[in-house]
Amino acid sequence: MYLPQKTPIDEVIATLKKDPDCAAPKAESDRDAKERLQEALKNAIAHLKLQGAIPENGLALFARAFEASSENDEALGVEEVAPPEPITAYLYQIDDHFHLEPLRDMLRNQKVVGFIALDSKEASFGELNGEQLESIENITSGISGKSGKGGSSQRRYERERDMAVTNFFHRVADHAAKAFLENQQVTALIVGGPGQTKEDFLKGDFLHYELANAVLSTVDTQSAGKEAVREMLEKSAEVRQNMCAPDERRIVQRLLAAVAKQDGLAIYGLDPVLDTLRNGEVEVALVTDSTDKLEIVAVCKKCSLSKEEIVETARKVHVVQEMISQPCARCGAVDYELEEKDIIDVLEDLASQTNARVEVISTDSAEKAHLTALSGFAAILRYRPHK
Repeated sequence: MYLPQKTPIDEVIATLKKDPDCAAPKAESDRDAKERLQEALKNAIAHLKLQGAIPENGLALFARAFEASSENDEALGVEEVAPPEPITAYLYQIDDHFHLEPLRDMLRNQKVVGFIALDSKEASFGELNGEQLESIENITSGISGKSGKGGSSQRRYERERDMAVTNFFHRVADHAAKAFLENQQVTALIVGGPGQTKEDFLKGDFLHYELANAVLSTVDTQSAGKEAVREMLEKSAEVRQNMCAPDERRIVQRLLAAVAKQDGLAIYGLDPVLDTLRNGEVEVALVTDSTDKLEIVAVCKKCSLSKEEIVETARKVHVVQEMISQPCARCGAVDYELEEKDIIDVLEDLASQTNARVEVISTDSAEKAHLTALSGFAAILRYRPHK
């Protein structure tokens, strides 16, 4: 179940109390399956009664009943997940697997952009999380305007003012580190403000190196006050649309360089990536978030022999029908337990076995376009594979 914040818990419980037979999958029409389904729903109802209120971002609830390791025993469970972003649509689904796509989409699309607008008098900080813009804070420098004095007094004043501006830049950098590294890890940073001050700030290496590497662009604004953050949001729309996180950009550029060298340290295509992952040759696997592939696993209920196939999501039903219509190669039975995995989860499971890692390129960018042209799957290898 995916429940938005304002969903009445009483109505949800009433829905769960209805006869579940009509919602049960055809493959689970036997008595044991129905009993497991009823027990799972009872546990979900009990969990919701203790909930009190649905959290601000909503609630994802997963109830299950499955065979435990001990003989003739049932293991029951209810898992509650606090989503990273607000759930906007109610979903109630009974199936032979959990539907995790809404949560996966939240995680893959979670891009946070930080904004700093500054001049010599003030600085404002803001944050764009998804579609929500939040003004964080505004600080002032206490520095007065330029003096009209002349001679040595003017030079002394300018030195003192330069020192004050430098100290203010350090304060801005400290506030940025707290806002964009400690409180929230930003994907990209945009720096704005009127005049030359923003460029002086960036050239001075005041920012923490992680934030300096995350700077996406600079924007000219009318002021450095709180209203400047919204002005920066509007003026940066095009560059944000095509932004790629610094880590994503670097790893794709590294892949492309290895492909161009033809030194054997880069491969692409789903099958080669899977093979090298299984052999422990991969340092990092790269995949776009729009590959739209699943692994279907059919496990014989009689002898536990499994067979799997990776398919396009659109062909899932056709392939499943073919798999379950063919007798088991070991015992001849035609009764299967079906499982499915998103292809990214398949890659991550294989990578975890050899301390490799998987980078999901999720931003519409030139880097994603390059990886898509290489089939959407690629890998940088630890060493040249033996032939």
